[in-house]
Order: sequence, then structure tokens, then C-alpha cells
Amino acid sequence: MRMRQQQAHPQARRWAWISPLTFEIAVWVAIAVVAVSLRLAHLDAAPLSASEARQAMLAWRAVTGQGAPEGGYSPLLLSANGLLFFLCGASDRLARLWPALFGAALALMPCLFRRRIGRVGALTAGLYLLLSPTASVASRQLDGAVVAAVGGMAFLAGLLRVAPVTSKAGVNDVHPKAAATHTSHAQATRLSDAGRRSWLTLSAVGLALAVTGGSLAYGLLLPLGLAWVGLLAVWRTLWAEGEEGGQVENVGAHPCGRPVESEALPMAGALRWMVPVFVFAVLAISTGLGWNPGGLGAVGGQLLAWVARFGPRSDPLASPLALLATYEPFALLFGLGGLVWAVRQPQTGGHRFGVLLGLWACLGALLLALMPARGALDVLWVLLPLAMLAGLAVEHLVRDLRGRGEWLGEGLYVPVVVILWIHLYLMLARYSVTGTLADLALAALTVILQMLLALMFILAIRLGPAWRAVVVGTGITLLVLTLSASWRVSYVRPADPRELLVDGPTALEVRDLTQTLRDLSWRRTGIPTRLPFVLESAPDSVLAWYLRDFSAARRVGSLNGEMLGPVLVTSRAELSDVGEAEGEYVGQDFALSKTWDPAGVRCAREWPPRCAAAVRWLMFRETPAPPAVERRAALWLRQSQSGDWLSE
Repeated sequence: MRMRQQQAHPQARRWAWISPLTFEIAVWVAIAVVAVSLRLAHLDAAPLSASEARQAMLAWRAVTGQGAPEGGYSPLLLSANGLLFFLCGASDRLARLWPALFGAALALMPCLFRRRIGRVGALTAGLYLLLSPTASVASRQLDGAVVAAVGGMAFLAGLLRVAPVTSKAGVNDVHPKAAATHTSHAQATRLSDAGRRSWLTLSAVGLALAVTGGSLAYGLLLPLGLAWVGLLAVWRTLWAEGEEGGQVENVGAHPCGRPVESEALPMAGALRWMVPVFVFAVLAISTGLGWNPGGLGAVGGQLLAWVARFGPRSDPLASPLALLATYEPFALLFGLGGLVWAVRQPQTGGHRFGVLLGLWACLGALLLALMPARGALDVLWVLLPLAMLAGLAVEHLVRDLRGRGEWLGEGLYVPVVVILWIHLYLMLARYSVTGTLADLALAALTVILQMLLALMFILAIRLGPAWRAVVVGTGITLLVLTLSASWRVSYVRPADPRELLVDGPTALEVRDLTQTLRDLSWRRTGIPTRLPFVLESAPDSVLAWYLRDFSAARRVGSLNGEMLGPVLVTSRAELSDVGEAEGEYVGQDFALSKTWDPAGVRCAREWPPRCAAAVRWLMFRETPAPPAVERRAALWLRQSQSGDWLSE
């Protein structure tokens, strides 16, 4: 009997290790499926913006032989979209396909850091990047921001996989429970030289993806590099052979697999492997394997474009803190909580990777604050480290709940916290509609009641359980708000200028213009895209993109008497400066872009305060006045022929 028990014991231990891993992989697969589904759903819900149309038109013109692309574009997206347009044709959905796929991959990137932030922490970070409004918007725009984010995460993950983590007190980032669980497997399998080179290859290719994907890469990598160098000066064991008395451990070749032990790879050896791989990857990606030789110069142009963002901007965006507080409250609060926990660790210097993430986020926020011409998607510089810090905080919270949680304590108080936050939301929603002081007072009383109940539960069930219950209840509420904000900005109002994450959207009416021209072409020629007309627009403009299929159209930079025809399409709503055209044409204007005035939703400086408009915008993105038309396009028909055209 004793021998049978001894035989069963190793088998039980083996299945005890495999079972959680299998469940973890299943969760990651579910995240991947949901990420791909959400990123690809209704990709064409909003028209392409001016910057998106330029990227798409450069690829379309290159494929159709209408001219080589000039500078100011993403080499990776140009080559990828060129291949896609050549095989499948061009459309809004196809133009955004590659960013959507990279956006789905971004939700899986925290899997590479599971040894640093824990299994639950990595799953939390991945789930949050799946739901994040900023990540969702970046994945649904023809922009290299999400490509740079994926490349930057892969670059960091590859370096950390070959950087040793010593188990000596004060320098261990591995969670004790996870380290104890996998010790036998770490001793059983060592990461070979081929495995280390695989991770270095991943790091080099990730860096190449970042610098060829978009200018956001430099804002992402500069704070990370400064944080790495700053901490390296303090903690020199990141690339050391291991401290005296310390055991060097690392993670194995499979990103979601079991950890294995490896020795540190010297910096010189790492660079000798990474630099050639990086150079080859940049050459291959930027030139599209030789299809676009000018793409290599465009890589340098990305750096110049990023430096130019330090110049002034006529319509500055909201501050990074305002964007995070509006769209990413969960990542902001829990990320700060994870940073506090990392710094307060009893080991010397705290949780090393958590401190690195915190310094990365702080330097990124400082860089954004110093950049007047920053873009809305540049918040990704700060969001990525905050998401992993939030995962670190949730990892610590889950371990704390498993070890010291009480169902009669946290289990009773968590629903109370959630219900009070829901009541606060309802009171603020009512106040945003009515504007009465009584509703605002009820909302304030709800906050006071939340604080009083927290004090009562602290006295009744101790500080620890009460604090955990408040954190869990608040986290659930913030996650629901994040999901709501992500859904609205991605699917409900993707072209609304009142959304701060939507930078320079194109109005939906541009599609009405396209459909009107198709109807006229059908009546006149019997083919939807054979109508002859003169198009006044830039070669890479929004109008040029949406009217690209009209083979008989003739695009001009400006109108003059010799170029006028029976049908004109202009990027302006008047023809007063064209002498022969004035009075000869009748037209219909279409909105190209809209704008809104944030001054209309500011709180009135008086007592009692009047903030109903501000609260209504914050909760529903609604304003007292609808967005005003900023730019218009117009369809003109010659008066002498307009009756014949419309009657056919």
C-alpha cells in the first residue's frame, strides 16, 4: 500500500502542475478569440480620417502604378496594405485589417511577462488590453501606433527572458508560490543557447516592428530605455552572471509554458546576435522585401516626424492624465496601486520589474506632458506599463484573498460597495439631465455614505478585509465603466469628435457623397463608377480615397476655366473664386469633418456649481450643441444640364 501511494504521489504532483497550466492556456485562447472578434467587428464603422486616407492612398497608388510613395508614412503598413490591396482590392475594412490583427496580438503580449507579474497578473493585463478604449481605438485605425506597441512589448519581453532574475533576497521578481511550484521543472530543463537566441531574435524583430510601424515607437522606447538604464545603474544584476550566493533562473522557450533555468547571456554576446537580426528585419520590413526601396528612408522620416511633435499645435489635445482618467480609470488607479506595492516590497529595492514599469510610466507621462503636438494614441506610452502594473496589483490582491480572505467579511461588503457605486452613477446621470442641486447633493451623500460604511466595516471586520472589499468592489465598477467606454468609442460613436481618443475624424456624410455619385453614374452610364467628373482635391486626401474607383474622374489640384465640366466635386462649399463657374452650377454640400467646443461643457464658476453639461459629456459624450461642420465638400451640376441628369 505504501509503495502504491509513493507511485501515485509523483503522478499527482505532475497533474497538479499541468492542470492549472491547461486552464491558463484555455483562458489565453479565449482572450485571443475574443480579441480577434472584437477587433474585426465593424472595422468600417467610421470613415477613414485624413491621416488614414493618406496611408491607404499611398498603398493604393503604389499598387496600381500611379506613383511611388513619398515620405511621412509607415513602411510596414504600406507594404502590408499594398499586398492586401493587390490580392483583395481596397476598402475601409481591408485598410484597417493589419492594425486590427496587431491589436488582437497586443492583448496577448502580457503572456510573455507571466513570470514577472504572475499568472493572474498576466491574465489581468491581457484582459484589460482587450477591453481598453485606447487599445481598441488604436486597433481600429490605420495607424502604426498599435504595431509599435506590439513591437515594443516583444522587444522588452525578449530582453527580460535572457536577463537573469536572481533568487537572492532583494532581487527576486518571481512570485514565491510560482517559484516553488516550478522549481523541479526549472531544474529539469535548461534553456539552451538556441533558446536564448530565439528570445533575442524575438526582441530584435520586435524592435524592428516598432521602428518600421510608426513614430509612436520612439516615444514608447525612449522612456523604457531611460528607465532600464537608470535602474541598471542601481541594480547591476540584470545582465550579470549572478550574485554570490544567488541562483539565476529564467523562463523557458514557450511564452505560456513552464519556466526553465538559464544562465545569463552577456550583453556583448546579446548585441552580437541582436544587431544583425535587427538590421536585416528593418531592411526586409521597410522595403517590403525589395518592393519599396524608398521605405528605408521613411524609417528615418518616422523619427523626424516624432521630433516634430515637440512643436506647437493649433488644437492641442487634453492632457495625458485627463485622457487616462476619462477612458482608463482602472489602469490608472490599479496601476498606481501596483507601483506602490512594488516599491513597498520588503526586499532591497522592491519588486524590480514593478519599479521598472513604474519608472517607464512616469517618464512616458512626463514626455507626453512636454510634447505639445502629441496625438491621442500616444497615451499608449503610459497605458502599457500601467496595464501590467495593474496586473501586478491584481496578482497580489488575489493571493491575499486566497490566503486571508473571509466570505463573511469581503463576501458581504463587496456587493454593498458595488451597489453604492451604481447608485452614484444613477444620481450623476439624473443630475446631468435635470441639473438640479438636489441630485448633485444625493450623489455627494452617496460618496459620504461609502466612506462611513467603510469605516464601520473596518471597525467590524478589521482593516485588511474591509480594504480588500473596497478594492474589489471598486475594481469591478471601474472595469464595467471601461468596457462601456470602449464599446461606445469603438462601435457607437467612432466618428464623433467629442470623443477625445478620436483625433480628426471624417464625417459620415462623405459616404453619402460617394453614394450620390454612384447613383448619378448609374443613371447616366449604367455603371456605378463610370461617371465623368472633375475632382478638386489633393492626391492623398479623403475625397481621393473614397472616389478612387471612378475611372472616368479627373483629379486636379485647383479649378480653372479650361478644366470645368458638367459635374464637379470640390473640397469646398463655394465657387466664388472661379469666374466662369459662378452662377453656372447648382450644388449640394456634404460635411467632411466636424468639430466641437469644449468650452460649452465647462462648469460655471459660481455657487452653487452648475456642472450638468460637464457631467453629461463625461458620462455620455453629449453636449448642449451638436458638433459643428468644420470642412465641407460639394457636388456641383451645371444648371443647363442638371434637369436632364436628375430626370434620367
